[in-house]
Formats: sequence, structure tokens, C-alpha cells
Amino acid sequence: MLETCKRCRYGVEIIRGDYKCEKQEIKIQRDEALYPFRRCSHFVFKNCLIKIKRLHSNAEIPRRATPESAGFDLHSIDNITINPGEHKPVRTGLAFEIPPGYAMFIYPRSGLAKNHGLTLSNAVGVVDSDYRGEVVVLLHNAGEHQVSFQIGDRVAQAIIHRLPDIELVECEELTETERGRGGFGSTGL
Repeated sequence: MLETCKRCRYGVEIIRGDYKCEKQEIKIQRDEALYPFRRCSHFVFKNCLIKIKRLHSNAEIPRRATPESAGFDLHSIDNITINPGEHKPVRTGLAFEIPPGYAMFIYPRSGLAKNHGLTLSNAVGVVDSDYRGEVVVLLHNAGEHQVSFQIGDRVAQAIIHRLPDIELVECEELTETERGRGGFGSTGL
């Protein structure tokens, strides 16, 4: 995982004047610090800061498996068993502060789906930016065997998405398209 300087992480803080890099302990001029192709193994601009509050001592702060991973893993804070056909909430012990204009979407882990038939009860979980409670993953065992998790096991993955700024407007007519009202199966199998 790439280590990131505190000031680089919050790019807006280096707008005024020069600053000292915490990792390299050198002074970096404002223009050079803001240069997007700066060659620094510690220097990474982040455009979205997600605050995480640990609500339980067993909770693990999420990390990406690799620097290029889209999602970060969510872990169970309890020992739990899910029987075939059963739906069960799995606590993460974490609360998130998602910035306005973003949402956190929770997806199944592909390995759990492939190996055990585990998926999410609600297909994709959505954590809105104004929610401050504990994130709980709703798992469904669609497989044929009982599946158990220990404290700290990965149960799902979360991805932060930027949301478009939209407005819903009621109208009398919609624009015509070639497909029109063709619904399920209308474009073939």
C-alpha cells in the first residue's frame, strides 16, 4: 500500500505557500507540490476523503488488497455461521462519513460467491452520505453447505462511487427511441 503524506492526502491544504513533506523531510514549493506528475513515491493526491469510525474493538479498518483495487474489503467482527438458504446480517463494527455527492456500494466478494454460493441478500448494499450508523452486510447463502466466518474474515467489498447531480422531473411525454417500450427479452435472449 502506498504511504501517503497528510498534506498530499488533503490537496486543498497546500494551496497557500510552500510546505514540508512529512515523509522526506524536505521543503516543497507550492507549484511543484501541485504539479500532477511530481515524482514522489509518497505523493498521491486524493480527491475524496472518507472518515471511518471504529465502533467495536474487533473492527478492522478497510484496506485495498492492491493499489489498483477498485474496492476495499469489509470484515466480520463476530464468529458467525450461515446455513444454506439462510439470510444473515454480518456486523462490520464500522461507521463511515461519506462526502456529499458520493455513496458507498457494497458488493459480494467473487471468491465467496464462486466457492460457497454466498451473495448479498439485497444484491448491492447502498450506504448514503448522510448515514452515520454501523455498516452491516446482509449475506445470503445460496449454496448447499453451511459457511462459517471467524472474527476478521472478509465478508464483502465496498466501492465508493461519485454520484451525478440529477433532478427528477415529472413530464407528460418522453422522447421516442427505436426500442420504445420493449422490456424483458425484447432485444433477444
